[in-house]
Amino acid sequence: MRRSKAVSALALLTSSALLLSACSGGGTTNEGGGGQQNADPGSIGGQDELLKRPKVDDIGEIAVAVEEGFHNYNNNIGATNNFSSTIALFNVQPSPYIPDLVDGKVVIKVDGDLMESIKVTSTDPQTIEWKVNKAAVWSDGQPIDCDDFYLKWLAATSKATLPGGSGEANLFDTTPTGYQDIEKLECSDEDKTVTTTFFKDKPYADYRSLFSQIGSDSLLPAHVLESKTGIADITKVLPSQNDDTVRKAAEFYTKGWLGWNAETGLSGGPYVIESTDLKDQTVLVRNPKWWGNPPAASKVIIKTNTDAQSAAQQLQNKEVVAIAPQADPAVAQQLRADSSFFVYAAGGQTYEHVDFNMARPLFAQNKELRLAIAQCFDRTDVVEKLINDVDPNAKPLGNFMFMPNEVGYEDHYGDVGNGDVAAAQKTLEDAGWTKGGDGIFTKGEFRASFKLSHKTVQRRADTVRILQDKCGQAGIEIIGDQSADFNDKRLPASEFDAALFAWVGQPVKAGSYGNYAQKNKGGTANYNNYDSAAVTEEWLAANRELDYQKRIQMLNDIDKKMRDDLHSIPLFQLTDFAASDANIGPIGYIGVGGGIMWNLYAWQKK
Repeated sequence: MRRSKAVSALALLTSSALLLSACSGGGTTNEGGGGQQNADPGSIGGQDELLKRPKVDDIGEIAVAVEEGFHNYNNNIGATNNFSSTIALFNVQPSPYIPDLVDGKVVIKVDGDLMESIKVTSTDPQTIEWKVNKAAVWSDGQPIDCDDFYLKWLAATSKATLPGGSGEANLFDTTPTGYQDIEKLECSDEDKTVTTTFFKDKPYADYRSLFSQIGSDSLLPAHVLESKTGIADITKVLPSQNDDTVRKAAEFYTKGWLGWNAETGLSGGPYVIESTDLKDQTVLVRNPKWWGNPPAASKVIIKTNTDAQSAAQQLQNKEVVAIAPQADPAVAQQLRADSSFFVYAAGGQTYEHVDFNMARPLFAQNKELRLAIAQCFDRTDVVEKLINDVDPNAKPLGNFMFMPNEVGYEDHYGDVGNGDVAAAQKTLEDAGWTKGGDGIFTKGEFRASFKLSHKTVQRRADTVRILQDKCGQAGIEIIGDQSADFNDKRLPASEFDAALFAWVGQPVKAGSYGNYAQKNKGGTANYNNYDSAAVTEEWLAANRELDYQKRIQMLNDIDKKMRDDLHSIPLFQLTDFAASDANIGPIGYIGVGGGIMWNLYAWQKK
């Protein structure tokens, strides 16, 4: 499940744990790290290195197995917001910034095929100049230009409401994080230069997350929206506008790009979607309008397989050349034992956690129950039984802001999640709960029983069973509840008591604001209805803090506040896992780069 976004424009350098060795432009070995660079491009004239896709040999048609299928062309909105769609979209939708693996670090680079440059031209006020490659076009031949940037800014900052509406919800269903700090967005140079000027008192540390996949966004074809809505020029529609014109734009933005069709689901990348059933199979082919070096595979068939063992069988049977299932100990050991396969496993940016639905009175009115559940959760048992065979370095996670192999990591949850039955019982008894004849605690109208819902994945079902054990002994009933469409349908609709899922973290931290901020302040992915003004305000301040060390302190302070509220419990840093035929590569995994597909353009036969 998408999405978090992660640290400052001075992003984070990894610690020594779990490093991999990698070549710029896609090289990688089978051990990795979840860290980031510590470059500071934020000064005047500062800019990141450009990455241009290399010349490669044609490897023909290939197939890849992943754990969940493509769902929606527009993945920028809260109603869709699913990592599984980025697997295909990363090589389809244009993104000014893209990730690379260099010496074990996830490094943010400028897409040198899409962009000529991205430069800071002023720091007072902060001003960024984005120059789009004049050759860059959509797959229908129309230019990728300033209009596409403007549409994303408009969608994020529009104040439009439905007739008679309260104005609290963004009609475009898009988080304003970062974009709301841009005072004006100007087009020049035949619409190929975009200038974003931030409010004088609102610099944005993670400006590199804007308009880009590394910040959970990408550019959509504004001219398609104009054509379908009759809007002559989207850049004439203002964020302050509140009329039928902007409502038409919002209607198409949130509904017109759901699912996929060839007419509206254009490509601005090396591949175009040829076909998809939005579930089991999506087919990518080379984009005939792509202006850069052609990618290696002429056709890529992305197959969905939710079972890791079955995916491994597909790999062994040569039905696919690579797989990216949920990390599975048996599969990892099986494939590592055979030299004809390559295995990549590394602690990444994705983290597993349990969210309590704070709109449910059971959790909203009983903080002591949330604490007792946190106390009886046996996270160590989960990690030892389900994760350590894949990643021996894995430990229970103690922070939502930073992963254990990032500078800035502090464990704020070490006092809970240890399977402490006695502590959980005492917490409930001290708060007036009494154990009933069935062994479950009750208090007034409330019974310490809830459903823990998740997508159909064997490891998550096993996680629930482990969590049920100690909590059951403590008098708290956890009922397993799984469904194949949980992440896609029920989670965004907040249809759960408690949810077990993963956020895909990123090499900039600002974007995870949308996961935890108050809903009326930009929390578009706040599916568990957490409501903390203190967290929201400090996070907004942290997003404007350009001092690297101060920002680390602020983000850790936010995490401490969330620990006090216990609206969510971190479980573990999920192991990024992929495997392939040893004769094809380089294979790696970057969550914000479409997972295993991040360097698809560079795959070669050995």
